[in-house]
Amino acid sequence: MTSIKKIAEIAGVSRGTVDRALNNRGEVNEEVAERIRAIARDLGYKTNRAGLALAARKHPLKIGAVFPSEGNPYFTDVIEGIRTAEKELMDYAVSVSLKTTRGFSAEAQIQKIDELVSEGIQALILCPVNEKIITEKINALVDSGIPVITSNTDLENSDRLCYVGTDYTKSGRVAAGLMGLVASGKPMSVLILTGSIHVLGHNQSISGFYSVIKNDYPNITVSDVEETLDNSDISYKITKRVLLSARVPDAIYMTAGAVGGTCRALSESDTGRNIKLFTHDITSESRPYLLSGIISATIPQDPYRQGYLPVKMLFDYSLDKQPPKSDRIYTDSYIIVRESL
Repeated sequence: MTSIKKIAEIAGVSRGTVDRALNNRGEVNEEVAERIRAIARDLGYKTNRAGLALAARKHPLKIGAVFPSEGNPYFTDVIEGIRTAEKELMDYAVSVSLKTTRGFSAEAQIQKIDELVSEGIQALILCPVNEKIITEKINALVDSGIPVITSNTDLENSDRLCYVGTDYTKSGRVAAGLMGLVASGKPMSVLILTGSIHVLGHNQSISGFYSVIKNDYPNITVSDVEETLDNSDISYKITKRVLLSARVPDAIYMTAGAVGGTCRALSESDTGRNIKLFTHDITSESRPYLLSGIISATIPQDPYRQGYLPVKMLFDYSLDKQPPKSDRIYTDSYIIVRESL
């Protein structure tokens, strides 16, 4: 069995240094500590996690979180997951400072991140805008010793620890499959309402949708793709305009939020009530429209776990710096129709 003595011999340090590096007991040069942890991982050494957790009580862990949740009811469950995990870890001195933004502004996200850094956070959960400056910001945080987990949507070329959220490509494919079943081989035109082209997950949903209709459902065509910015006022105006146009679609696929605005516009129009609407997730805003039949089907993406898991994982990572077994932890996706409720 691997021992601290063996790790010390390979690393060329004292057993005391190995013990401090593996159990967070005292100061060890980070480069040396990481070399020790890497050797321990390679040798299959298992730390005493119960002991580490007890030791963690003496060293408060402050986690920052930034989500574009203002005006978007989807994130209510995400934040509930964060707060539940925070409460469960309260005895281990874990706290979460949450900052929120409206919409998808990289500059606003960076401002909130900087506020959190000034508060002294030691880790970050981020729902990132898909912009180069956010990638650079994540990388700078990681270089400074602040691990980052992306939640709800990813930033693949960054140095984030891992991603927790939906497999959006798969969700888009499921939405296309549902439409294919509804169309039953007949021509169907679809309007896609997405949140923002600056969010990777929204783009992945569209890509997954297109891949299926191209290969399996040539009878389905996309009439247009428009951004709602997850704002129900915008989705309402877009939908009203489309309903008054010469090219009313047979169906609408919403990849993101702002579902309430589109539902309201459809419910106000006799023409709108004949349009098939497919969405993601179920919120207090969208639930009544699913029950009334305005929403034909929805594909939830487990937002609660998108908040809960990152807090737990960052706590675990703070104990022994062991990275997650996978850099993508996908939450469940499934189909809900009115009869499911």
